[in-house]
Amino acid sequence: MLRRILSVVVILVFALGTVLLADPPTVSIQQQATLDPSNVAVLVTVVVDCGDPAPSGVQLEVAVRQGDNAGTSGVVFFPVTSGRQEIPVDVFGVFTAGDASASAILACGPLLEGERLGSTIKISE
Repeated sequence: MLRRILSVVVILVFALGTVLLADPPTVSIQQQATLDPSNVAVLVTVVVDCGDPAPSGVQLEVAVRQGDNAGTSGVVFFPVTSGRQEIPVDVFGVFTAGDASASAILACGPLLEGERLGSTIKISE
């Protein structure tokens, strides 16, 4: 009986340890963004990693603020691979070349997994 209990405890410790050591999903925003030639959007590159195994569905939303102007990409769905991905996202709004801030929210599968708020970006033409 004691041997069975010990076996169950060892299995639980290893199983929980594996879950605890798994890398959490991450999201970050690259500092350089590009102004759309028609001035209706800015292209922001977001680096995401939903971990392994890759979920079946991934959602990302990016917002940019520059002075009194702000815009959003709306929710963007994209295919995901396990590991790091660079995702270019159009954020719609009236922007000019210069400094701005950007935020991103990432959902890997059905759960909100990561957010990056108020990252400084540089918009160039």
